[in-house]
Amino acid sequence: MSQSDDEIDDLYRRPLDQFTAARNALAKTRGAEGAWIKALEKPNVAAWGVNQLYWHGREHYDRLVKASEESREAHRNVLAGRPADVRLAEKAHREAIREAAEKIRELLSSGGQATTAQTVTAVAETLEALPTDDPPGRLSRPLKPLGFAALSGVPVRATPAEKPQRATMKLVETKPDPVAEQRDDERARRQAEEEREQLRAAQKEAREAEVAEQRGRAAVEKAEREVERRTAALDEATETLRRLQKELKDATVAYQRARLRARL
Repeated sequence: MSQSDDEIDDLYRRPLDQFTAARNALAKTRGAEGAWIKALEKPNVAAWGVNQLYWHGREHYDRLVKASEESREAHRNVLAGRPADVRLAEKAHREAIREAAEKIRELLSSGGQATTAQTVTAVAETLEALPTDDPPGRLSRPLKPLGFAALSGVPVRATPAEKPQRATMKLVETKPDPVAEQRDDERARRQAEEEREQLRAAQKEAREAEVAEQRGRAAVEKAEREVERRTAALDEATETLRRLQKELKDATVAYQRARLRARL
């Protein structure tokens, strides 16, 4: 299987216009594995560009993944009530995305692929969504940023009512301010509830986007299978036409020879 893995990786490293032919040729040589290899989806331009970043710009890819993980960790810490410099982490993440996007522009250009506005947007969104559970370097379609959904499962910090009471220390000439404490507690409670609501809304949005993406992917896959079916039919019809043309040519030559003999 390691050899198969290397051969599959090689499909995604290739120039984009070679993918389909190379995939079909590989499928024919793999016996029982041929069916699922033949079903591998050809990447679109944006996904192919991000794949090339993994294969031919690994330092940019690794830097981006590291910055993304650090940014997510910073957000997790904040949601859990731990100190974190979210602004600094996000700044590093944005810079890593910018550098990666510039490298992908170079890779697309050298690969003969146009960098349309739609492609540039799809590339940026995919870079923002990395890393994911998808095998690196084998994307077939762009990704969508996960937002708060990437932090799913992280407990939001407890409200003051949920915190264990701390042992109080008696301070000289210090009097508690019940009104101020109540105001602070209410502010913290509202903030925690807002964060929970934001997380729930982001998770719902991510689920809806995932469903829409799956539907779109299924439609594209169906259309591509139909294109492949019609292409195969066209190839067969073309071969039949060539055979009939040859038969007609041979029959014409035989007819002319027969006429010539008849005159003699």
